[in-house]
Amino acid sequence: IGTFPGTYGAGKAGVNYNQAFLDITWAKKVNEKLSLGISAVVVGQWFKAFGVQSFGGFTETFAASGGTVMPDSLSNNGTDWAFGAGLKFGLHSPISDKVSMGLVYQTKIWMNEFDDYSDLFAEQGDMDIPADLKFGITLHANEQWDFNFDFEYIWYSDIDSVGNPIQLIFNCPTAGQNGTNLSNCLGGDDGAGFGWDDMAVYKVGARYKAGKDWTWRFGYSYGKQPIDNDQMTFNILAPGVMQSQITAGFTLERTPGRQFNMSFMYAPSKSVTGPQNFDPTQTVKFKMHKC
Repeated sequence: IGTFPGTYGAGKAGVNYNQAFLDITWAKKVNEKLSLGISAVVVGQWFKAFGVQSFGGFTETFAASGGTVMPDSLSNNGTDWAFGAGLKFGLHSPISDKVSMGLVYQTKIWMNEFDDYSDLFAEQGDMDIPADLKFGITLHANEQWDFNFDFEYIWYSDIDSVGNPIQLIFNCPTAGQNGTNLSNCLGGDDGAGFGWDDMAVYKVGARYKAGKDWTWRFGYSYGKQPIDNDQMTFNILAPGVMQSQITAGFTLERTPGRQFNMSFMYAPSKSVTGPQNFDPTQTVKFKMHKC
């Protein structure tokens, strides 16, 4: 039995994933009780992965060749770019002098494929951005206090490369489990992914205006992390397990038009433990915190 270096036995492993959003917005105040808006959302993404070439035998390219052709769009290909677009719809309504509400829905953002990683992500390198719904209510209690409640829902399961469970990989003909489904191989039309669940996020916040100069803000956010404990192996690359965040900050404005702002965020540690999907005798544990 040999021991190979790195997370997956192919040297140091990791990913770098970034996004940039541009909203082009039209908005109209319909009346004193309703404002509407619509945006064209343009997105650029850039991504690279390294140290994951050990999964070459689980790719559609390898399986479709009868095990003779290794994939060249799986790992260590530098940074690749993808571009896409979607729509965002929103409304805002001051229901009364004390209460206002807002609603925003962003469609799925349809992206072109990461061609250099078409053997890694489902649908030949597709990494769309999931649809997202936000709803918020603000209570203006008095001249000093405002209170907010926000709800957000994210449809991760609609994006195959993110939502598909890793267990699909064992349906791949070259996975050694008597599978026959090429589409479940890495890079296939229904390829294995990170297995993220849809996510609901709840947020509460308060703003306190202390005289003319000082404004204080406080907030708390909770969303059950999206990674089940039977989805550990791939998520070593993307261990997004944080659930709670506590925020505080202030604005100081002693001269009109000139402000000093400061904010602080603390996320209590959260851990997830589960079996290594390719060797259940091993255990994987994620633990994260940030401040």
